[in-house]
Parts: sequence; C-alpha cells; structure tokens
Amino acid sequence: MVDVSHTLTKIIKNNKLSHAYLFESDSMETLKAVSIEFATQILSDDARSKQMIESFNHPDFYYLETDAATIKKEDVQDLMYQMSQKPVQSNFKVYIIEAFDKLTVQAENSILKFLEEPPKNTIAILLTTDKSSILPTTLSRSQYIYIPRRKDESVEILEDLPEKLQEVVKDYGLNYDHVLDLEDRFSKIVTASIRVVELWLKNDPRALIRLTTLTELCKERRDYFLVLILLDGMMREAMYDVLNIDYKKHFDVSLPNLVNVIQLTKNLEKIEKANKMLNFNVNSMLVMESMIISSKG
Repeated sequence: MVDVSHTLTKIIKNNKLSHAYLFESDSMETLKAVSIEFATQILSDDARSKQMIESFNHPDFYYLETDAATIKKEDVQDLMYQMSQKPVQSNFKVYIIEAFDKLTVQAENSILKFLEEPPKNTIAILLTTDKSSILPTTLSRSQYIYIPRRKDESVEILEDLPEKLQEVVKDYGLNYDHVLDLEDRFSKIVTASIRVVELWLKNDPRALIRLTTLTELCKERRDYFLVLILLDGMMREAMYDVLNIDYKKHFDVSLPNLVNVIQLTKNLEKIEKANKMLNFNVNSMLVMESMIISSKG
C-alpha cells in the first residue's frame, strides 16, 4: 500500500500543489490527522507553526467542523471571508472542511464558486467518508485522494465478519463504517454480486433477474458504489484466471469455459462507465441495468 503521507510530502517538495483536494477515507480520525499534517507542511513545518495549527490558532489556517447534522451556507461565509485575506505568516492559506458531505446544497454551491476562482495561494482540503453525495462539479474541481484507515486505529471493528469478508473489506479499501451499517446485508450483497457476475459472463438473460435481487439489497446510493467495486474486483479476478496470473483470490466465482479477455475488458469498461454515471446522479437502478444490457451489444 502506498504511503499517502509520503505522496503528499512529495507534492509539496515538487511544487505541485493543487488549489483543492478531496480526501476520502472510512475513518474521519485518519482524515483529520492526515489533513492537519499536510496543512502543517504547506504552512511551514516548524514546531511553532505546528502548535498553532493543532490548536487552530494559526492566522493562515481555518478548520471548519460542526456537531450539527448539516453545514449551512452561513457556516462557510466566515471561512470564505478569512481565506480571501492575504497570508499573514506563510506563503499560503489553507482551510479544511470536515465532513464535507454534510454541506447543504446551498452551502456547497456557495463554496463551489470559491473553489472555481480561489484567491491566490489558497488551498482547500475537503474531508469526507462518503463522496457519493457530493456534487459532481465539486468532485471535478478537486484532486481526489483516497486515504486508507491508519493501522494504529482499531481493526477489531470488523471482528464479527467472516475472515474472508474481512479481507475483502481491507484489500478493496471499503468503508468500514458503511460495511458495519449494512450488517448482514454486506454478505448478502457479496453473494448476490457473485451470482450476477456468473450469469453476466455467460450472457445469460437471467443476469437481469439476479440484478434485481442485488439492487433490492441496496438502500442508499453508496450501496451501489460498493456493488460496483465488488463487480470490478470479480471481473479482474476472472481476468487473472484467464491469463493464468497468480493472485490472492477473494471471490468464489465460477467461470464459463468460453470467457475471454475481450469480453472481460468490455465488462470492466461498462463497470467504469456505470461508476461515472452514478457520480453524475443518474438513476441508480437504470445505471445497473444499462451496464449489463449494453454489454450484450
């Protein structure tokens, strides 16, 4: 696994800073720690600056958080005012918005204008544990970085899952909290996804019937994103089988004799397209159905 902290340090050293970053993880504690470390390096990684940032007293640093259910337009107005001023102590100004997915549509539209035309040397770091509810325009204007949960955080969180499913969650970077929220639906989603893939690879029309069973297990938009991650992983494992590549097997998918690289490549492309469509708020069920139907052409 790539060391994200090393990657962020390299971005600064190579003078490749973007004006906006979207950090996603299944742990807000990890996001908070990594983003503050990143901000500290940007603003000057000395003891005094670090102490000021960690106490939220640095004049060129702003951290927006709330215990409320949403972050409203009024909440971001002070942030935008502060960040519109010239840097006082550093060459940059940095602001972090915790739980960016909490922003109301009005608040996100307001900050979007700020992201489109940021003041000079102003850097935004947006934190989320679920990017599926964030506007596509915001996603397109931010550099997305997935940050794995830090190893020193409790991993016993998954102890009630079978070991094989624990490995799926860890190795595919699934959101721990999301998996816990799914409860027994997670194992059912994995099983239903396997059945869909097996029929899909056979070009069996019953794949659409199985798909209905699978989508009935999806209650939220993020559930569909999780399904696409699973389908992608299963197709890639099938590809490794066909190419006789040694790999760590996560899913017990039974492959038809005639499956080939071209078919698998096309299916992976359909899954990628479906992911993009979901990001642009296309109807989730329509996305899933069109993914399988279009692959028959």
